[in-house]
Amino acid sequence: MRLMALFLSICLAGCAQQVPLATANQAQQTNAVVQPPIRAKAPQIPPQIFATAAAVPDLAELSQLTAAQQQDFLSYFHDPLYAGQKPEYRLYSYMQNVLAVFQFNGNTTSASEVMRTGSANCVSLALLTKALADVADIEVRFRATYREPVIDIRGDLLLQATHVRSYLNADPDSSMISPLYIDYFRGPISYQGDFLSDARFFATVFNNLAAEALLRGELDQAYALIQTSLQQDDQFVPAINLMAVLLRRQQQPELAQQWYQYGLAIAPQQLALLNNYQVLAIQLGDQPLVQQLEQQLALADSDDPFELYIQAVQAEQAGREALAISFYQRLQKRVPYLLQANQALVRHYLKNHQYQAARQLLEQALEYSYEPEKRSLLEHKLTMLRTM
Repeated sequence: MRLMALFLSICLAGCAQQVPLATANQAQQTNAVVQPPIRAKAPQIPPQIFATAAAVPDLAELSQLTAAQQQDFLSYFHDPLYAGQKPEYRLYSYMQNVLAVFQFNGNTTSASEVMRTGSANCVSLALLTKALADVADIEVRFRATYREPVIDIRGDLLLQATHVRSYLNADPDSSMISPLYIDYFRGPISYQGDFLSDARFFATVFNNLAAEALLRGELDQAYALIQTSLQQDDQFVPAINLMAVLLRRQQQPELAQQWYQYGLAIAPQQLALLNNYQVLAIQLGDQPLVQQLEQQLALADSDDPFELYIQAVQAEQAGREALAISFYQRLQKRVPYLLQANQALVRHYLKNHQYQAARQLLEQALEYSYEPEKRSLLEHKLTMLRTM
């Protein structure tokens, strides 16, 4: 079964730039007035496609604390014991106390619910941080971070979680980033992505809620939440991708195709869009489109290098070995220490009797590997290869 890439946590498709669908005809004379580009417009979905869903939570409901929760935080914040600390350090310390006993799960919940239950996901912790920062009048900005991928397969959906950092009192007009940040997951990060505007952040929150509704089979509710996400940021590619996936589930392939085309007008190299659009093209039996998308996939790239890993896994699942090897090779050039990718690529090289390529890859991977367990595994494989 072909797998579709669907992202449930913070997910960036690149900068929040607005890419035009088409441009006005260029005047051929040098003194002619050049018209501005035409902005891509989202395809219309007839109202009868989805039923009326339950009410969608509003921004205030998601990002506000109860009066008692605010008072608990302010009692800590204004405690004389911390009077010598800057406000952002007091917020940082409070969040560290929250994280010390926090239980992670896959649910996106409001800030007040996070405080009540002490469990949720990364996005919910970011909502809590923003709610506390608003109470204390502290500037908070969010930035995507990329770590070694953790993949979850549910039915015909392949899910990847990405992560976010919160920066406290970081000057948005300065190239200097505040050193004070909150990491919701321990361990090293591999790449840092873009900062999120408030619109992009809240679009992400609603898109997470929509993805969770889709996984529960609540298609009408998922649709309402995606609409709300796109109201925050109408060019948020993960929400566009999710809308197309949802329409395909709703047996609306033509509408799904329109949404994939809309997404690719905004982000022509977005890997998840290209892959999922190809799944739809195969379903429609449109072989020329399948081949066109195959060529685009082979050349596409991503701000998140681990998307290449996801595409490689999907290509392997579909029996497309050459494409999988291409993705693994491109990933290895960007993240040469990723053990999963190195192991997979060595497996393909050995299958094709490319022993020298396998040895060279393992030797390079050892140069970037510092963890004893991983080094031991790589050295063992390299020793075996040198006897072949």
